[in-house]
Amino acid sequence: MVSQVKADPVDLPNPFNLLNQPRLAGEFLGYRPKAETNGVVLSLQSVSDILGSTTGGQSQGTTYSGLLNLGLSVDLEKALGWEGTSFKNSWAWVYGRDQSQVYIRNSLPVSSIAGFPSFYCYELWIQQNLFHDVVSLRGGLLNFDSEFMTSDTANLFLNTAFGPMSLFTLNVPNGGPQYPQATPGIRLAIQPNSWLTLRSIFLQANTFQQPNNLFNFNWNFGPAGGLLNINEATAIWNKNPDALGLPGTAKIGCWFQTGQGPTGVETFSYGSPSAVAYSSGFYGIIDQALYQVPKKAEENDSGKNPKSSPQTPQPAEDSSVKGLNSFAQIGFDPQEVSVNSFFSSVGLVYTGLIPTRDADKLGASFAYAQMSNYLRNKAGAAGVPGASFEAVAELTYSIRLAPAVAIQPDLQYILHPGGTQQYGNALVVGARVVVDF
Repeated sequence: MVSQVKADPVDLPNPFNLLNQPRLAGEFLGYRPKAETNGVVLSLQSVSDILGSTTGGQSQGTTYSGLLNLGLSVDLEKALGWEGTSFKNSWAWVYGRDQSQVYIRNSLPVSSIAGFPSFYCYELWIQQNLFHDVVSLRGGLLNFDSEFMTSDTANLFLNTAFGPMSLFTLNVPNGGPQYPQATPGIRLAIQPNSWLTLRSIFLQANTFQQPNNLFNFNWNFGPAGGLLNINEATAIWNKNPDALGLPGTAKIGCWFQTGQGPTGVETFSYGSPSAVAYSSGFYGIIDQALYQVPKKAEENDSGKNPKSSPQTPQPAEDSSVKGLNSFAQIGFDPQEVSVNSFFSSVGLVYTGLIPTRDADKLGASFAYAQMSNYLRNKAGAAGVPGASFEAVAELTYSIRLAPAVAIQPDLQYILHPGGTQQYGNALVVGARVVVDF
């Protein structure tokens, strides 16, 4: 009898594919994981917005905005044995043109990365945690939007209205120390228990106009720079994977800003003043999951768990649970001479709507920024018609092409650009591309 010999199947490794890497630059010949083991993390991310206004606004056209974000984070406890201490330095290279500034002339910019072209030092701080991380103290060159006044769900959207609340940015000098600008300051955070965090930050209030502060080193500790204080309380619930209910986060906060300048704007403009003597306001933000795909259903999708296949690249940084999430923001400014007196926004984001596309996100949102009566009177005196509010509706879909690459088609409709009826409602079409190196 002749026996048939069957060779064992050869398990060949997958050929190298750049798009399968969690970060396009890979491991730098093994140096990156060694550095991270010692507490040193380098990051490099490119974000590009291509946006075109098709109707309305002052005029129509297409713009390109770019951001190259370079960051260095060091856990000094791992690196030097300095317990509870960390350091961060990040730089933002902003280039291209701002669609809102060039064509639409609206008050809620359609691109959250657009700015005056320059190379900004965005963060430069050292942080000390005490009492088993119950207390955290951070000092250096800071921006408030890395921790304050933000919604995790709303971060998907391109329009700035869904980032730091426009109620704040339209009322403080030059929009305050937020992307891409930062000012010297100190932040205190206290976490008395697992579900509650209290934060307070003191900063130089006036960042000055971007062309006059190209690198964020134009520091002024006198009256011209002013002082900004933001206080925020954050509560979370059902964040434990074993929790019976759906997870959520709520934030309430207030700000107080003093400085050198007039008590109100001298001429009509529905935008951030260049200087103002005083402003204050109050806000609330909530993120709430409305539905999560049950784990068993997710594992049995298409008869298998898509995350178990080595042929299916998964996002390195996106660990969102499949399902529907919501957010809402609301705030008011009680000052009679404010620019924006009331702001609100709402939105929905569904993660993993299409089978086998677990990291893709579909989002719809709406924001409304009401002009103050004080500014309406200024508009009437200047002969500007229909001063009332500006609003934006946005529909977007983030497609994870590879673990390190995402493309995000986007559609925005701007009502009352500039808060008046001087220009027609604008329709903006475009896309964002994000690449992690």
